Amino acid sequence: MPKWVVAVGAVLLVALLVVAGIWATRAESEPAASVASTSPSPEASPTRPPTPTPTPTPEIVLWADEVCAARDAFLASVVDVAGSLEYDPNDPASIGEQFQQQIPGQLDGVDAAANDLGAALGGVPVDYIEAASVIPLLQERIDTLTAAKDQAMGHVGSAQSAGDPVSAGLEWLRAAAAAKATYDAGLLVKDSLGDLVGSTDGDVREAFATAPRCASVDLG
Repeated sequence: MPKWVVAVGAVLLVALLVVAGIWATRAESEPAASVASTSPSPEASPTRPPTPTPTPTPEIVLWADEVCAARDAFLASVVDVAGSLEYDPNDPASIGEQFQQQIPGQLDGVDAAANDLGAALGGVPVDYIEAASVIPLLQERIDTLTAAKDQAMGHVGSAQSAGDPVSAGLEWLRAAAAAKATYDAGLLVKDSLGDLVGSTDGDVREAFATAPRCASVDLG
């Protein structure tokens, strides 16, 4: 047999073995791929519902809440002044002992509370004209109260620097009268605060009705 026939036969045999090897490899890999493609995918984790965003409190409600808080403190300070007005006007020399510690501290408390109330009122949102139309009279009455307080404190200073008990007692009487005027002015401020609520409609009235610190406040 010629050598070239043997050589060609050998080449063909090698080629057949290579093809057979490739075919066997593909046959083994295809079932694995099929199994992989049909295996169930892991379940996706359930999606949590979005957290609702809280509705912001309207600006007018925040304002009404501040006004009610300031109003409570103001009325408490006015009541304190009323409590210091029990005295015997026929014995002016003894008035100083009763008022020397009470009136100055209490009038200072009224002054601070009135300032806080004025600041709260001044923060009214500019869009609410119906509320702003009531505020000027209210602010005027607060100014009247402040003037009465200043007059009372002037008499307190004169009483404390007086050279004799009788003069001091007379000044304390005047201080008590001015303190009473401060108290009366405080009642007018209270009335105006009632007007602020009673003469307004819509969002402003609703704001005073829903503000947390207005719930226990009687503005009438």
